[in-house]
Amino acid sequence: MQDNKINNAGYRLLELLKELIKRPLSMDELLTIAEDTSDNSYRKELINKYLNTLKLLNIPVIKQKDKYYIQRGVDNIDFNENDLSLLKLIENSITQIQSPELKQNLTEALQIIEKNFSTNTDKLIQTKGIKPFIPNFELALYDENIKKFEKFCKDKLKLSVKYKNETTGQIEQYNLAPVKIVYKNNCAALIGYYYGTNSYKELLLKNIVEAKQTPQVSTINLSGSVTFKLKDRLAFSYKLKEGETIIEQGMDYIIVSNNLEDKDLILNRLIRYYNNCEILYPKAMKEKMLNLIEDMESIYA
Repeated sequence: MQDNKINNAGYRLLELLKELIKRPLSMDELLTIAEDTSDNSYRKELINKYLNTLKLLNIPVIKQKDKYYIQRGVDNIDFNENDLSLLKLIENSITQIQSPELKQNLTEALQIIEKNFSTNTDKLIQTKGIKPFIPNFELALYDENIKKFEKFCKDKLKLSVKYKNETTGQIEQYNLAPVKIVYKNNCAALIGYYYGTNSYKELLLKNIVEAKQTPQVSTINLSGSVTFKLKDRLAFSYKLKEGETIIEQGMDYIIVSNNLEDKDLILNRLIRYYNNCEILYPKAMKEKMLNLIEDMESIYA
């Protein structure tokens, strides 16, 4: 578990570095980038830790007019043989990644780093035979499993799924319509429409104990969609998620329809936008969000 946290933190750090090289970013924008790579919500203190880590690596991150940017670009990065060996392992592993988006992000991040090696690091590469780092555990791939569930999605037949809940350890039963395979935190997950709650569920493939096709053709009731309005700066910086489309756009707002995400997950995500976000539909979710905001204000205001 600790290794997974370290790996995910390293991935988020690379994402922040990549985006900082492209353009200056505010604290809120950096926080959004970090949260886009995870299902969790974070405090601004986490971003400060990442920025301090970059500074410790001699990457000149400075703040000016509420924006952070890299002063001279990422130059003169000094890596030793162990560092280069780890980069070699990452580079070799990229070809095995199934997610095109993740593969592109990691490739771009590595290219940025390699273009800015110091002279000493370049000499080290030329004079030493750098070999990929050998981890003390096997890298588990789920290629065949992914192909199986991709076929389930194409067949458009209902699935009966037994799923092990990571939190409780209990086996849960779902009858759902398989929609697509997505990738979260480097793990493959099945998105399916769950008839029990008329909403979408996200199930990690590694936690699916059993999945059986039924003879019934899967049908999806799109009435489970969630519509929300984003205002001001958030409307321009927001990145659409899987299953989201902009159905209306104004001078300082956008209205987004989400037809894929589980309702509890989207509520947890949207509430952190606070006054810049308003759920328009369905009414039950709008009221639930307003009640949560009132509870938060009674505690922290």
